[in-house]
Amino acid sequence: MFKHFTADTNNQEEYAFANGRIKKLEKELLNNEILDRMIKSSDITSAIKILTESDLNDYSFDLNNPSNFEVSLNQELLHTYNIIKSISLVSTFNFLYFTFASKYDFHNIKILIKSKYLKKEFSNELISPISTIDVEKLNSAIKDEKYEDIPDSFEFLIKKTFSEYSKYKDPEIIDFVLDKERYIMIFNKIREVEIIELEELFLKRFIKINIDLNNIINCVRAKIRGEKKAFTKEFLIPEGDFKTENLIEIYDSPLSSWCEKLVYTDYKDTIELGINYFQKNNSLMELEKLRDNFILNFSKIGKYVTFGIEPLVGFITAKENDIKNIRIILSGKLNKLSPDQIKERVRDTYV
Repeated sequence: MFKHFTADTNNQEEYAFANGRIKKLEKELLNNEILDRMIKSSDITSAIKILTESDLNDYSFDLNNPSNFEVSLNQELLHTYNIIKSISLVSTFNFLYFTFASKYDFHNIKILIKSKYLKKEFSNELISPISTIDVEKLNSAIKDEKYEDIPDSFEFLIKKTFSEYSKYKDPEIIDFVLDKERYIMIFNKIREVEIIELEELFLKRFIKINIDLNNIINCVRAKIRGEKKAFTKEFLIPEGDFKTENLIEIYDSPLSSWCEKLVYTDYKDTIELGINYFQKNNSLMELEKLRDNFILNFSKIGKYVTFGIEPLVGFITAKENDIKNIRIILSGKLNKLSPDQIKERVRDTYV
């Protein structure tokens, strides 16, 4: 049984209990030694054995069908989210759960809307088991346009996505619209939740970093696609620290000059290294990796905080990062990539 917070017991003792639980869970996170052994292993089965025979024995895979690893990864992530949900019932932690779990609602909505418009049956393997809204209710709302079983806020964003897709007839528009609407929804929730000042500063900064990096990558993508400035401006998320006007101002400049124009931002190195890699390899892989590393390294604040929500943010971010790394390695083994090719894609570790 997990002890949890209530409105009457949200004090330092309760924070200490919850964060003590998180500190124990952190011991089950991946480290570089295990990742390196998995990367250097001979095949996907060997990589899985290295993981399951380590101290991180919560991971469970079917060695008779190693290519079906997504099922195991989804179950492990669902288990993690159930732990976080169980620890606390207080409003701040509920909001924290929504902030992370809603990402999977929006992922599912993207899959379902694309399935509707591209007239393809969606694969159950693509649907995340983590959600704040039942997937069948979402599917009914999207497929049949019956919205009585979902919140009004989700009805609004689904209808808006339908409208924008009808204008552009481009599946990528679905991602642009829903990425923006997710963060608008999160900031609307922030205004409804009473959060103490220090927690508010950390949470907002964490979310704003995600927004800033999302905006930068979407701008680069739009630039590569040859989209007009007006199109890109419409889908930038305004709630970040890095003003969208600054991105629009440099949008028509050559991509190679963006680094110089953003030299005084926190994201200078991320942008410079990511764009340089793209120009040499015609791939945004490095920029996306650098984004993930930036977010992970910021979340490491949680390793040094005793009373607060920072450890939970750090742990969730770290666990998602672990699962992404495992997916990269196992997918690489399945597709016969070399250890060097896999290592190039793997993110930093939290521990």
